[in-house]
Amino acid sequence: MPPVQIFISYARDDDGAPPDDRTAKGFVTSLHDQLCYEFRQLGQPNPALWRDTRNVDRGDQFEPMIEEAIAGSSFLVVMLSRNWLGRPWCRRELESFARRWAAEGDGVRKRIVVVARHYIKPEDRPDLLQGQTGYAFFDFEGPAEPGKEIEFFDRGAIRDPRYKDLVRDLASNLWRLAQRLSPAGPTRPSSASTPSVADSGRKIFLSKPAADMRQAYLRLIEELARRDYVVVPDANEQIPNDSSAIAFVDKALAEAELSVHLLGDKSGYAPEDADPIVKLQLARAAIRAKAAGDTGVFHRVIWAPRIVEDGTPPGEAASGRDPLAVLTRLDGQLATDKIEGDNLTKFTGFLFQHLDRATHTSGTPTDIGSDGRVYVYHCPADTGYAVRLAKALQERQIQPTLPALEGDPAELIAFHRRNLVDCDSVILCWGAASEVWARATSLELRNWRDLGRSRKFSCRALVVGPPPGDRKTVFAEFGPRNEIDVVVDLSAADRPSPESLDPLISAARAIGP
Repeated sequence: MPPVQIFISYARDDDGAPPDDRTAKGFVTSLHDQLCYEFRQLGQPNPALWRDTRNVDRGDQFEPMIEEAIAGSSFLVVMLSRNWLGRPWCRRELESFARRWAAEGDGVRKRIVVVARHYIKPEDRPDLLQGQTGYAFFDFEGPAEPGKEIEFFDRGAIRDPRYKDLVRDLASNLWRLAQRLSPAGPTRPSSASTPSVADSGRKIFLSKPAADMRQAYLRLIEELARRDYVVVPDANEQIPNDSSAIAFVDKALAEAELSVHLLGDKSGYAPEDADPIVKLQLARAAIRAKAAGDTGVFHRVIWAPRIVEDGTPPGEAASGRDPLAVLTRLDGQLATDKIEGDNLTKFTGFLFQHLDRATHTSGTPTDIGSDGRVYVYHCPADTGYAVRLAKALQERQIQPTLPALEGDPAELIAFHRRNLVDCDSVILCWGAASEVWARATSLELRNWRDLGRSRKFSCRALVVGPPPGDRKTVFAEFGPRNEIDVVVDLSAADRPSPESLDPLISAARAIGP
């Protein structure tokens, strides 16, 4: 079974090591390493810890890599500190995780574990972190007062024996939480056999890997199953070692709409009178892709990471391998190939964007307002314009649904998530909100399966309202086409008229469900 993933949300300043000791570790790195050690002592299956270790500041856009990691995580560890509270992107991670599990309502709190480096008054904590004692890695000699903490880990070293006791307790709790997840559940399908999922009619050939790509293979098995794709060959079948190997591969390829290949440094075993399995599967997929011609009806998607997990390949530059050169050595490039050389998380995002684009190119025409629910989502600052937009939709015989804006934050998130699950179409209303809001909210619509929906959106639209701006013009022209189907720029009109929405409605009719 692929490991249960735990996302660590932390402020980078909490992982700083003292400048006078180059061998010292930061608080977060030390705790991460200690937890991994304790997991190994507790035995298999071990949970996997995920944290962003890049020493760079994040830009304005909530990165797809972070969003993807949160989407694949069953639990969230919040490294609570004054630094964490002061970082907007840390709050975004908490909110994104809450949206990911909003279907559980208030039960999402059971998936969040607090690790406190600093004393934070209960009323100063985000709502989702209130009422949880958590694990405090500090104490006081006198009254509890911010800034007076005696930290158990300070200046790169353990200063109090209670640190190790807390780590053991924390590791035991996380390990036990991970064991309780059912292998048959929607987020943790078994890797021992093909997961039992509703057949979406979309079958993907996932190439059998060599040993160095085994973990990546298991991760993709899990991610594909979670989105209701069917993987062929079956995960518990191996390519035969005899002369039937080619027929086995060809049969699986014939069932699939595309093939995915994982190219590491190793080639795998070689069946009788055949190439090693990595090269064999590439070659057989190439034959089918060539038969499909330039239409790309069947094609290969290839991951040849520049740096494999075991390290930089011998003789290669520190910058890593050339993905195209790796493919060329094994088989050669086809015009229809899609090749990616970044890390596994980015490749996973790339793969599902590619599959989603294929999804939205087919289907029967539909009307955005044909007896369906249209969710008009906006931020509080755009309430007035959103109400005017909703009235204009009503005059076009389209019944809108507006979000709730007052109440408990967790309940608001759950209500928003429920609207995204139940609605037929969604319209984002962007007026006074920031560009970050527009981009981040669009990103939420990228994959309908991740939202818990049983079907695609009939239409995902963005209405750009006033005030006008250069960034709005750029967004309207070069918007995220993987997340938004239709963009209507009404930024020059203070009040949207029913007629001004006709381009939105007519464009929506060309989009399949």
